[in-house]
Amino acid sequence: MPPKPKSLKPIRPSAGVGAFYERELNKLIDEMEASLRYWLRARYRRVESQITQDANPATDLQKLMTQLTAKWRLKFNSLSQHLAPAFAQKAMSNVDNAFRSELKKKAGFTVSFKPTEGVQSAMQACVNENVLLIKSIGEQHLGEVNQMVMRAVAHGGDLGQLTEGLQQRFGITRRRAANIARDQNAKVTSAINRQRQIDTGLFEAEWVHSAGGRNPRHSHVEAGRKRLRFDVREGALIDDERIWPGQKPNCRCASRIILKGFNDE
Repeated sequence: MPPKPKSLKPIRPSAGVGAFYERELNKLIDEMEASLRYWLRARYRRVESQITQDANPATDLQKLMTQLTAKWRLKFNSLSQHLAPAFAQKAMSNVDNAFRSELKKKAGFTVSFKPTEGVQSAMQACVNENVLLIKSIGEQHLGEVNQMVMRAVAHGGDLGQLTEGLQQRFGITRRRAANIARDQNAKVTSAINRQRQIDTGLFEAEWVHSAGGRNPRHSHVEAGRKRLRFDVREGALIDDERIWPGQKPNCRCASRIILKGFNDE
């Protein structure tokens, strides 16, 4: 039998990078939630007695929500402009350090990674996507809260019900932020890793299933079990489409780079 080719350890997303991203998102989410809860409770308490009467407090509450929405939309937009590139840079550093270490250990040579056109393009695409995602966290939360407040007015809800609804929405938004941080950490790591492989001329890889999700995709499990090989320039053929590890939502799979010409004895 021919000797088994050497391979590099799969490059995984850094838990520290993911934690950094989620922590920065939660700082602003927590501030927004505290602000909304304070101002809405204060204003709702002031107009609550009017809700069951002929007077219509909806205009007053809508004016407040318009002001709060403008304020927090601006803050999330501002956060996106510095958090997205900082996150992408940290993810790239994780890939480069792990890749460099493995090449030194398994192949015995040192690589000095440069900001190639391919990597810069991949990085910019990752930054652009995360700018939109960060903005969407604020937009979605504020939109849902606005509807919640108007429903409370329309149906004569009391302050306790509104407060409970705000708390539930806060939990949903925090969970969404955690999911974005985890999912994007995998996607950005995969995208940069793929481009670094192409830049170094290492085109062959094996699919590695993460075995970490609660509901794994059967096709991804099988690809890992069979050690499916693929060209990183084209992607692996799974479920009749070419994809890369980490590309699908909540996919935590990775790839193992094959080092042709560096065979085990």
